[in-house]
Amino acid sequence: MKRLLQCEEWSKLRVGPGLELESLEELTSIITAWKHNIGEEPTAYFDVFPEALVPKFWTGTLETPLVTLEVTPIGATLLEPEARSRIDSNLSAMLASAMSAQSVTAGLAFLSADGGRYDALLEVFCDELQLARRSQVIRRYVSSTESLASPRGRIMFPDQCYESIRRPGRFASSWVSLTEDVPENRIFKEVLIRYRPRCSARIRGRIDLCISELDSVDVSRDHRLEWAKVRTDRLPAIYHSLLRQSKALLNEEGVGVFAGEKLATAEIIFTSRLFERFIAKEFSWLSPIAGLVSESQARGTFACSRSDNKGVFELIPDVRLINGQGKTVLIVDTKWKTLDMRKRHLGISREDIYQVLTYGSCFNCPDIVLLYPDVTNETGKVGYYEKLESILGNKKYSIHIVKVPLLASTLIATRELLKKLLTVNDLPVVKSRIEAIA
Repeated sequence: MKRLLQCEEWSKLRVGPGLELESLEELTSIITAWKHNIGEEPTAYFDVFPEALVPKFWTGTLETPLVTLEVTPIGATLLEPEARSRIDSNLSAMLASAMSAQSVTAGLAFLSADGGRYDALLEVFCDELQLARRSQVIRRYVSSTESLASPRGRIMFPDQCYESIRRPGRFASSWVSLTEDVPENRIFKEVLIRYRPRCSARIRGRIDLCISELDSVDVSRDHRLEWAKVRTDRLPAIYHSLLRQSKALLNEEGVGVFAGEKLATAEIIFTSRLFERFIAKEFSWLSPIAGLVSESQARGTFACSRSDNKGVFELIPDVRLINGQGKTVLIVDTKWKTLDMRKRHLGISREDIYQVLTYGSCFNCPDIVLLYPDVTNETGKVGYYEKLESILGNKKYSIHIVKVPLLASTLIATRELLKKLLTVNDLPVVKSRIEAIA
């Protein structure tokens, strides 16, 4: 049986006898499995050293030939079970919000540990299934034989001779056609039908739409008999993800996106990407309150240019808020990292400060926000705010350090905290302080 290796994001897995990774072969197997199973470049999600491996910006379970690596979100190992359940629920809601086209509902639903979180899981499942079917519908050729009133395909002999005697005017036909009634689609349909009663009315509409697209697919009598018939050799990566989710859901292991119970596994989630997308959607919903326009990951601005006037070193802020005159009044950059409040510089890296000051200078914006997740026992329920001042080129910049509360009972606390960064009368956007935060 493979060894289970559990750790937290940004934890250092040392290599050596008696350490987290017992050999260099185990380290290599993790990198190789990541490339094969995930299809993303490992350099963005691991810091690799000769003597250690550091997983970053992702959480979930990675199966390798030698070990099973289970990575939990940053800060989770220091939390009590109740707090871990809260971060699981909030990250699950964050995932549902980030995948949804309707940002107006982001963070308003409480996902309880007794089943409400299935809404998030099934919403993501439906989104991926519809996206996968838009790019490729799984179909296979099947041979059919039937007696018909008019010929189809080819006429079968000697069957046609007997058919003309038994039922004159009928044709014994054989033809080949494409069908969606394949094991993969039967598995997906069983997931939708089984979990539909467990979800809220809002999600049931999404599920019914997916079921209607699989109308020509029969319901499987037993999904366990279908897995041996599944063919993954020519399926794109998104269908591999759907099959993994299906297996977890049908085996009743999908109790949460991030933290499962005994024997449960978690789908791999790119946490940094998720956090960035969620915050961008929240600002897109909140910005009209302040009479602003929100731009997410807008491209086309460069820090430098070459002699041919073509730009190099592109600047892509996570969120940029623009007023009616076209001026950038607030820049937000998300960082999926933990801060160390015991240090004078709060554990913020020099690179992050240099990055946001470059944003402020190039976009002529004096107010910049560095946004972090807060999963600490001290402020994880209410969040944290502090302002740093900087002078660059005789111009004053305010760097607002904000930690959004991921241990609150719902994501409404995050929205309220972000709302405090804005004013509603087209006045300066960032307040000098955030009220109601201890």
